[in-house]
Amino acid sequence: MSVYNPITSDYPSRVFSEVGEKLYLKADMADVHFVFNSDDESIERIPAHKLILMAASDVFRTMFNGTWKEQKEVKIVDVSADAFKEFLQFFYLNRVKLTMENVDKVMNLGKMYDMAECVAVCSKFLKNNLNDDNVCSSYGLAILFDQKDLKRSCESVIGLNTIAVLKSPGFFACNEKAMAEILKLNWLQCTEIELFEACMSWLKAICKQDVLTKEIVQAKLGESFYEFRFGLMVLQDIHAMISNYFSHSEYAEIFQMITYNGLSPDQLDVNQAKRLKQMKRDSFPWDEKDLIQFGRLFSRYRSTEPYFIKNLEITKFSSNGPLLLKQFELCTVSKYLNGKFQDTFKNVPTEMTIVEVTGAENSKNETLLYNEKENLTSPNSDPHRIVCLSKPIFIRPGFVYEIRLKQDPPKDCAISPLMMSERRKEGITIQFHDDPLIPNDFSRTGLVYKLMVYPIGI
Repeated sequence: MSVYNPITSDYPSRVFSEVGEKLYLKADMADVHFVFNSDDESIERIPAHKLILMAASDVFRTMFNGTWKEQKEVKIVDVSADAFKEFLQFFYLNRVKLTMENVDKVMNLGKMYDMAECVAVCSKFLKNNLNDDNVCSSYGLAILFDQKDLKRSCESVIGLNTIAVLKSPGFFACNEKAMAEILKLNWLQCTEIELFEACMSWLKAICKQDVLTKEIVQAKLGESFYEFRFGLMVLQDIHAMISNYFSHSEYAEIFQMITYNGLSPDQLDVNQAKRLKQMKRDSFPWDEKDLIQFGRLFSRYRSTEPYFIKNLEITKFSSNGPLLLKQFELCTVSKYLNGKFQDTFKNVPTEMTIVEVTGAENSKNETLLYNEKENLTSPNSDPHRIVCLSKPIFIRPGFVYEIRLKQDPPKDCAISPLMMSERRKEGITIQFHDDPLIPNDFSRTGLVYKLMVYPIGI
């Protein structure tokens, strides 16, 4: 006789999942239908079961015990039938499927019907699908539904890929609250005039005006207009805007900001002036405690056979979710002589490049993300070389990244570690590609043995 253990058995959840699958969108035993008018004026009726809805939502419980108590049909307006079907998944199914087209409406339904889990799952879905085009709409949803983690993730993407975001179609559909928050961000990677011009283009798009007046700008931006760092502009840029946007007194104040803060046109290179130059280090929205380390090194296994460093070493990897690559660590580089690893090399100049790769091998496209002159080894007593990037690099799921190290290594320059081709931690999987595996899934390819990242999604 088998004994059911309610703590260890998955029987109840499995049975509930099977029942939910059978009842979801099925008219069998349904005691209520939600009615929708489609765009083609047809009517769609979605079946549901009051008991299931009431068990999961206090709002449904109140409605079905009150206003909707005797109703067999409930008319729903201001939301599509498809969005409502996605929302109902949270009541019936163990796994839910969301789409970028409807996720905003599903989040709104989750808020309306007091389904915190629904809002949280939608927020996680958005974090895992952020890109340059949808980040502004996701940012608006994060603000609307007070999703702090999603908001921070959006700010990271906007800050790192500012120019691409400002040029994206999604930017021109940005809502006013999201725009106001964007203008407050302290580490946008663009010049102030680039941000200003992008914002004015956004205003023309939402107002459907070819020419903007000061009244239009003030009506749409209000106090947010003064979030621009006019002191980071040059006088020529300011002068071009006087007639449309500033009064004479405002222009005088801006002139003083430029001339008395050490930011005169002679000193300010407009192409290099970033917001980062005047901000504190803590403006970056991620703390060091958020940093996750993915070490490839399998410490119990060190080969007695050397891996001699080539002129070009490539570490190729991808992630199952969006990340910010902050820094990486290189293997110890030693001299291999007479069958032994001897002293570590202290100075091996190298050119370090990071690229994002898309497309097939014969037609692949590359986007340069980082290029600096470095050393393979640490100049101090520590044989490990940690490369700290000047700014985090946005790692997108579905893309492959290559860390390329180009050098002229000394004779007998080698490493000994065995490294793993896949690492998992806290829901994140980082896969290292094109590794010629040796027994037990260990690799000798590449010199990068540790990636240090900030998680955005997962």
